[in-house]
Amino acid sequence: MHIQLQHYATLLLKWNQTHNLSGAKTLQEIQDNIQDCLYPLDFVTPFESVIDIGSGCGFPAIPLAIACPKSIFYLTEPRKKRASFLQMLAFELELKNIQIFPHRLEDTQLPQVDLITSRAVASTPSLIKISKHLLSPMGAFLFYKGSNLLYEGEEIKDHEIFTSPHRQIYFYRRNQC
Repeated sequence: MHIQLQHYATLLLKWNQTHNLSGAKTLQEIQDNIQDCLYPLDFVTPFESVIDIGSGCGFPAIPLAIACPKSIFYLTEPRKKRASFLQMLAFELELKNIQIFPHRLEDTQLPQVDLITSRAVASTPSLIKISKHLLSPMGAFLFYKGSNLLYEGEEIKDHEIFTSPHRQIYFYRRNQC
């Protein structure tokens, strides 16, 4: 595993003990989450800019930002404790390609981007509704979802669903402009 990803895993494990940032409680669980964050790089179209909605402890934005250092990442996180953690990560991991916005997406001024990501924040229809105006004409949505994806009220096609070796389910839809 890349040295920055190892450092991220160690920092998250340490902070998680007192701040309850993630459900992952062991280094192996965190490393599995990191691998699931990176898995979509096998199937997504290359991107230059990303908005991550509700970045929380940094999944998927931090692993993606480490893996894609030439891309710009805008992380939105309204909870102050988690936004502070993300700021500390940016400093500690020397991530010059991320900007953290300690607000809800709806309260933040952001440019249009190539990719919009989110993990365990809201339903697929809700995420699309609040963010579609920020997606560039050739952009895509990448949502890290659970098994309830098909019951969220969005018409999803088979080619928009991907599953990682760890059974993480992804929704990936290219903008249809």
